[in-house]
Amino acid sequence: MNYKRILIAIDEESSAENVAKKGLQLGKQLKAEIAVVSVADTTALLSEGGVTPDEMADIIRKDTRESQKKILDNVFRDYEVAQFVEEGKPHESILKVASEWNADILVMGTMARRGLSQVLMGSVSEKVIKNSDIPVFIVTTEE
Repeated sequence: MNYKRILIAIDEESSAENVAKKGLQLGKQLKAEIAVVSVADTTALLSEGGVTPDEMADIIRKDTRESQKKILDNVFRDYEVAQFVEEGKPHESILKVASEWNADILVMGTMARRGLSQVLMGSVSEKVIKNSDIPVFIVTTEE
């Protein structure tokens, strides 16, 4: 199979830059187009301290854009990439972008969680793997 379009899913975790670097390395080896997707998860907002859910959603969207821009500036400064900032459930948004952009492979990170932490937190990467029509390249990161 030819992998000519690589979608790299990044979040706001400290490990996102490492995931982006691994995706870029793969993209360069395959001489592939690269896109980066970040998702502002605004699906379960609670308001606190006088901040409305809409204001909180705006803050989350802004933080997501800024986080993505920082990684784009640090990792992809010499490589042209398409950029997507989506809103919603992360696994659904990642799969939607992968489909609409016609990605051939998806690169994303997963935390090395064990036991109860994994059960309680769930896993975006696990949901993506179970529902993806394309191969998923997982970069294991430390918590």
